[in-house]
Amino acid sequence: MRLKPAQWASHLRGPLASVYGLFSDEPLLLQEAEDALIAAAAQQGFAQKQRLGQQGGSVWDALRDERDAGSLFAEQRLLLLRLDSPKVPKEGSAALQYWLASPPPDALLILSGPRPDASTQKTAWFKAIETHGHTLLLYRPEGQDWPRWVEQRLRAAGMRADSAAIQLLTDLSAGNLSACHQAIQRLQQVYPGQSIIDVTTIRAVLADSSQFTIYDLADAVLRGETEQILRILDRLRSGDGEPALCLWVLHKDLRLLAELRAGGVDADAFFQQNRIFPPRQGWLRNAARRLTRSGLLAGIEDCLAIDARIKGQDPTPVWPALTDLCLRMCR
Repeated sequence: MRLKPAQWASHLRGPLASVYGLFSDEPLLLQEAEDALIAAAAQQGFAQKQRLGQQGGSVWDALRDERDAGSLFAEQRLLLLRLDSPKVPKEGSAALQYWLASPPPDALLILSGPRPDASTQKTAWFKAIETHGHTLLLYRPEGQDWPRWVEQRLRAAGMRADSAAIQLLTDLSAGNLSACHQAIQRLQQVYPGQSIIDVTTIRAVLADSSQFTIYDLADAVLRGETEQILRILDRLRSGDGEPALCLWVLHKDLRLLAELRAGGVDADAFFQQNRIFPPRQGWLRNAARRLTRSGLLAGIEDCLAIDARIKGQDPTPVWPALTDLCLRMCR
């Protein structure tokens, strides 16, 4: 059957099924759901954990082999299978249905990957998972659900924040769940035991010990100060600067600049609506004149690629890519 996200925590406290399908386009939500299931399975005796496909060969052949292998030490097995795409090939569908036709009594299979579309959810292998086990589809929070998600994460971390602090995290993150998660972790590290969080606290924790902050970086980029940008990035990289937080402010400004360049925008009303005050208004105006709309859209695409690197989906180094993005925004 299909579980709702609100049911997940309570479900894990009960008996587990033999197979689970966890799906989301947001890596943080997917990883947290998988981690919670692994922890619950460990408490129920699944001590032997194996991620299929790590030993080479076809993951689908490995799945077939594992169905009849059994544990060498009579231990309950936890098998993890991560999909790169929600479109499972024919051999994959056949292997899954082979497994589900007679799941080993000593094994628990966790299938995880990107969220499948409506047509994929009607395929035989997906329906088989819902027949023999459970599926969980996780969606990233949108609209008014996003600030509520931020507030819930703060509460889960043992912190309460006023509306201004929640709005600041909401605005900065612009839907980047991983960056928001890292910021909350930093709050816990820098202010352990502090339960009340305000705007001043959030701005302070996003600062770097070298006296440069991500806001200094964003302002230098808008002003086109290449030497200052390189100096700030060097300090952030050598200190405890978080690439995800740097990407926050750069992506936010790129979106603002793209909107500002759109036709028919009243700049004064735009600044008031987005709570932008001098001197940033002037820096944004100058940057909007300096950069082309196509260049801004390309910069936003670059942010998506950098975000994938931060999340571990691309092994390419992050800081050089951030540097390139900053310098391109200066041109």
